[in-house]
Amino acid sequence: MSSNLDALINELKNRALIYIHIYRELLKEVGKDKAAQLLKSALYARGKEKGVLLANKIGKPDLHKLALAFIEGKSDMDAFGHEIVEERPDFVLLRLNRCPLMEAWKDAALSPDERALMCDIAYRVDFGKFEGAGYRLAFNCRIADGAPSCDLKVAL
Repeated sequence: MSSNLDALINELKNRALIYIHIYRELLKEVGKDKAAQLLKSALYARGKEKGVLLANKIGKPDLHKLALAFIEGKSDMDAFGHEIVEERPDFVLLRLNRCPLMEAWKDAALSPDERALMCDIAYRVDFGKFEGAGYRLAFNCRIADGAPSCDLKVAL
């Protein structure tokens, strides 16, 4: 692995640990449901900002262009193992074969339920990004739920 990729993975793991600390502080102040909701809203909003950038890059929603953008430039700095699994006229199935955030949460000794909750929070950025660019996103499976990958089904 390149030192740049190592640095990226370490930064993603650091972000995962920050999420835990923010969540735990909010938990003390507002309770479990409100803490999760606040973090989800904040991450979704950040995703929407990223979605605007993606839309500016791709133009009008186009699944093929989106799939290409998903893997563009990932060969030497791909912390998630991006892969295009399937392309159809009405959707694309994109895969993440690794999740440094999940690795960090596991290393931090979070239970499977806690890891799934943190993923529920963190992946809101993905919904914001794709929806902000004019797409619909669904996860067919997630590493957080015990699957070997996260499969993202993106449609118009």
